Amino acid sequence: MPRPKSPKKQKPDIVSVHLAPESKARLDQVCEKRGMTIKRLLGRLIEWFVDLDRTEQSIVLGLVEDDDIVGLAEMVLARRNGSRLYARGRRRR
Repeated sequence: MPRPKSPKKQKPDIVSVHLAPESKARLDQVCEKRGMTIKRLLGRLIEWFVDLDRTEQSIVLGLVEDDDIVGLAEMVLARRNGSRLYARGRRRR
């Protein structure tokens, strides 16, 4: 009788990140203070980032002009707080 096939193990997605030695040392310090691994910290940051809408991602990525950040951030906060002014017809993308 043939053996049943076991489900294929899913290979983890691996991402390589190159950091300057100073940045790596600071990251190590943060992880040590927070009691977590770099892998877990980066996983949480990535999950947080991809859940942001396009406007919020643009702010985080530095794609917004300095003069526009305050107004845009206020709009994002108002939208997150359910302001009627920003809530009508707007959806997260």
